[in-house]
Amino acid sequence: MQSLLLERATGAILPLAYATTITESLYASLAQSNRDYFPENCHSAAINALAIEEIESRYMLSGSGDSSIKLWDLADVPEGEEKYTPIASIPRKAAHNFGVSAVQWWKQDTGMFFTASFDHTVKVWDTNSLEVVHTFDLNNRVYAIDVNGAQINAHLSQALIAAASDQPFIRLLDIRASSSAHTLPGHKGKTIAVSWHPQNPYLLASGGHDGEAKVWDIRRSKSCLARLDMTKTNTRPASIDALNLGSTSIKAHLGPVNAVVWDRLGHILYTAGNDDKVRVWDMTSTTSPPVNKLINFGPLTRNKYLQTLPMILSPRTETETQYLLFSSDSGYILVFRAIDGKLVLRLLRRGSKNTVRATSLAYAGNFSAMYYSGCQDGDIVAWRGEGVKEELMQYGTVARDAPAEKNSNIEEEETAVKLTLEDLYDDPYFQMHHKSDPTLNPTDHSQE
Repeated sequence: MQSLLLERATGAILPLAYATTITESLYASLAQSNRDYFPENCHSAAINALAIEEIESRYMLSGSGDSSIKLWDLADVPEGEEKYTPIASIPRKAAHNFGVSAVQWWKQDTGMFFTASFDHTVKVWDTNSLEVVHTFDLNNRVYAIDVNGAQINAHLSQALIAAASDQPFIRLLDIRASSSAHTLPGHKGKTIAVSWHPQNPYLLASGGHDGEAKVWDIRRSKSCLARLDMTKTNTRPASIDALNLGSTSIKAHLGPVNAVVWDRLGHILYTAGNDDKVRVWDMTSTTSPPVNKLINFGPLTRNKYLQTLPMILSPRTETETQYLLFSSDSGYILVFRAIDGKLVLRLLRRGSKNTVRATSLAYAGNFSAMYYSGCQDGDIVAWRGEGVKEELMQYGTVARDAPAEKNSNIEEEETAVKLTLEDLYDDPYFQMHHKSDPTLNPTDHSQE
């Protein structure tokens, strides 16, 4: 680990490689934070939704089953025993009459956000004035929304919200026209989960009460592009799959599908259902429907609630291994390796609240390896890696920015940091990379 520190200070290792190595170590020690950042009972009911904007990773929205909404400034870190306080609050019944089911930021900036509720409405908000600028009335309970956020879509005229509700179709809401633009019929029973493709602004995945997960192309007259079939584990003639598009026996899960999550490139789709299974689908298959990759996530995934499930992927660019976080009904937040389904960690709250289920999850962003969970009792809990010393995470900045006349102080600081890192250097993960990666080997600079 000392060599990693030295090479970071001298510029022998790229900042991204350094940050990736440190973040990987943080995931290995992910646990409930040693300090409580949020006050108890942030809301008086379950926190059904959390959302952190991706521009600065600074502002977080929380929506509760008591119909209240709060806005938090995560950059204003409380000192000592102080707690975060919301910078804005929307009281119960002030905007929504029933529980808030989803909150989401506008992808391009922090000036707008969206909320959905069991009172049948989806609302568009102006963040600066904290006022509703438009309300969509769907006449049915809304379980989930997703705003089209593909990067290519930033320059298109399309701005759509996909909404899953008690109806057997997906509603597409046009933000610019302030109207319902389109419906995608095909499910049998309510729809519970929706997710836009991260790269293609015309593709959408959905999960329904009928056990089906579908992929849609909203440009087509027959919009259903594929029905995910859990029995399809290898390629087969396209003619057979074309016949299956109208079959009633195709299922992605043996129970309602309440989570659909794309990876960053849109090559892999993860689904979860009330059959307690997580399934992984290869979306790059040249035949339709996509192939079930048969990855086993083990027997601990408990998922019986008929509402959108908190399940998120860690950013692929921040670690060598991508992780899938799954909120189990047992109270655990399970951390799996996404590539093979191996259970890495079981996160459990401390004390008497260790069986309280997490009803929402959000990533803090920016190589933080830090997550926030909204819980059924109205608390917000922070989870972070505690295994890396603060000096190590800040050392690169200290060494780079220090004045030349203070070189002796830098050397003393470097020595002190090295002494505190002996236990981390003995970690098998770092020893493995130290031996196998030339960029981490102090005696081999052939790659420079």
